[in-house]
Amino acid sequence: MSRKTARKHILNIVFQAEFDVDVEIEQIMAVYDEEFKTTEGVTDEKLDTEEKDIESKADKLRTIKKNDRKFIISEAKGVIENKRKLDDIIEPALEKWEIDRLSKVDLSILRIAVYEILFAEDIPNAVAANEAVQLAKLFSGGNAPKFINGVLGKVIKQVENEGQNI
Repeated sequence: MSRKTARKHILNIVFQAEFDVDVEIEQIMAVYDEEFKTTEGVTDEKLDTEEKDIESKADKLRTIKKNDRKFIISEAKGVIENKRKLDDIIEPALEKWEIDRLSKVDLSILRIAVYEILFAEDIPNAVAANEAVQLAKLFSGGNAPKFINGVLGKVIKQVENEGQNI
């Protein structure tokens, strides 16, 4: 699975956590595991074999390999656990907007991107920003991609000027 696809799953989980604020990430993941067949019974080898019937192909599309699951959970958990810090970095970059006025989708996309900018050393800042814009094009409307790009541009500039001690 590509990181682009994984980010869609991460967005799903982070977005859901916005509404289930009193629910632990493990509970959210249990539901997600059931929906996307990410439990221990699914092996990477099983997924890599060629399936012949349509039903198996549909199941394959809704199945996440173990290594991909680890990345998805790690990123989603990191975003959720660092939400306050991420919001503290996002808010000054909003200019004339308040964080609670943002749509939950846009805020979730911004949090994922800022998390990657701060904590994912293997993901260049420009890639994190571009992927966020692509998510906004898929899941938001109107000027959201342009808005998200502008906010992330300011965040990246701030991070590069001040380092991770922001």
